[in-house]
Amino acid sequence: MANKIRIPIHLIIEHGAVSRLPKTPIYEGLKDKKVFLICGSNNTHQLAEMIRDTIRPQAREVHILSCENNTLDIINRLERKVLEETPDYIFGIGGGKALDVSKVVGTRCNVPVVLFPTAASSDAICSPVAVIKMRNRSTSIGVRMPLAVVIDLDILASCPPRLVSAGIGDLLSNKTALFDWQLAHQAGVEEMNTFAALMAKNAVESFMNTVNRRDLDRSRLLKSAAESLIMSGIAMSVAGSSRPCSGSEHLISHALDFHCGAKALHGEQVAIGVLISQYLQGKRQQVEELHPYYEKLGLPTHYEDIGYTKEEMRRAIRLAPSMRNRYTILDEFNLTDKEIDSILEEVFPEEAKNRYRSIGSSAK
Repeated sequence: MANKIRIPIHLIIEHGAVSRLPKTPIYEGLKDKKVFLICGSNNTHQLAEMIRDTIRPQAREVHILSCENNTLDIINRLERKVLEETPDYIFGIGGGKALDVSKVVGTRCNVPVVLFPTAASSDAICSPVAVIKMRNRSTSIGVRMPLAVVIDLDILASCPPRLVSAGIGDLLSNKTALFDWQLAHQAGVEEMNTFAALMAKNAVESFMNTVNRRDLDRSRLLKSAAESLIMSGIAMSVAGSSRPCSGSEHLISHALDFHCGAKALHGEQVAIGVLISQYLQGKRQQVEELHPYYEKLGLPTHYEDIGYTKEEMRRAIRLAPSMRNRYTILDEFNLTDKEIDSILEEVFPEEAKNRYRSIGSSAK
């Protein structure tokens, strides 16, 4: 049976993308239209004002709506506003939470969404999945893909380096997620979409090829990370789920969120989960090979560096399979606490501590 695939019609990734907006087809489509801009606070609100002033000569009406967080209450409030005033477009402006809220509201109200990410901190910049808070728990839900994505590399360059590293951590999960997907396919649990898998694989490999370049600088790194995260999002759209980019490593991160206090950024926790998943998947040499890349890219090489204890990691690994109904390498084992401790000691030796640093010191 054919799967209806949605991908962005327009994709702009360049320096000065916001100021050049009037020269794009996106701007042409705003003539006499009403546009709602959904943004976070502080810097993202300033960017929303800049975008508002840029599109005002073309659009009929432009209004800015604040999005303090990604809770269901905020989403319901914005949804009521959209249903009452019926805008033609929603522009989501900001980090992952603002983008996810915009996608949810746009999907529920059947309004096309254009995203303006201010950080490449996760694949939320272009994916058919949104994370919202319900009853103090983060929940992933399906949403429509954005109509367009506009990434201004000048704006991306001003975001905190830690957010860039987190986005890279989210991207690196493609390899372990694809292994888990293949495992589920071989176990007869679910079908595997080869095209989606190929896109997700190429996304992470393309990025790693960029990282290996001798002339790597921050601008090239940001552009490659953004492009690869978008490719990952499209892979999820092709697959009809987050399977190509989310496996056992994400389940570990979700368990850390729900059972251990969510002490770090999503991508940082996923990066720690990748090391554990690769070990369980039998790729122990690759775990060692990843450490230099983690240091170069500003990712944590030890769970203690992002605030977790061995007891919390043990609990997260033990409870990870229960976080959602998704077959992964974790289902191939029935690990005891003693076995988990042994894995943690091997994957995270003492010498791996305190290597965590800003990406800005590595790629300039």
